[in-house]
Amino acid sequence: MIYLIIFFAKLLEVAIMTVRLVLMTRGNRVAASLLSAVEIAIWIVLTSTVLLGLSEDPLRAVAFGLAFVVGVFLGMIIEDKLALGLVQIEIIADFEEAKEITRKLRDNRYGVTTFDCEGLEGKKLAVNVKVHRKDITKTMKILKEYEHVFVTVTDIRSLSRGIIERRMIMK
Repeated sequence: MIYLIIFFAKLLEVAIMTVRLVLMTRGNRVAASLLSAVEIAIWIVLTSTVLLGLSEDPLRAVAFGLAFVVGVFLGMIIEDKLALGLVQIEIIADFEEAKEITRKLRDNRYGVTTFDCEGLEGKKLAVNVKVHRKDITKTMKILKEYEHVFVTVTDIRSLSRGIIERRMIMK
């Protein structure tokens, strides 16, 4: 029974730690601080439980270690499901194809910015879109039918003004 308690407590602690780290890197100080309080409380109780009984029962350390590994994996899954934050999707395509992509994105209520650029094979149009991480899949589905586009997705740490900010405030 003690092994299950150790395993699930450590699993929970590490999953919380993983989500907290992501929140920290995205600048969400309040949520990260609150999670750190829960994380450290679990850690103190759990670690003392494992260390105090370690010499008589070394399998406690095994449960602790296995839970750490599984907890990191679980934390990453949780963070993926939460899909916190924003990303910038940049699409570079030939002019006509980029105009069509821009129209489709705008028809789907995306805020889109375009600018002229030049690649190895001549004039191109760059299309920039800022979206919530949870909308990446939906956005990429729109782009799947275009074979000759160059697409990058970049995390956004902060955002000031613009279409997406107004939508966030209105929610």
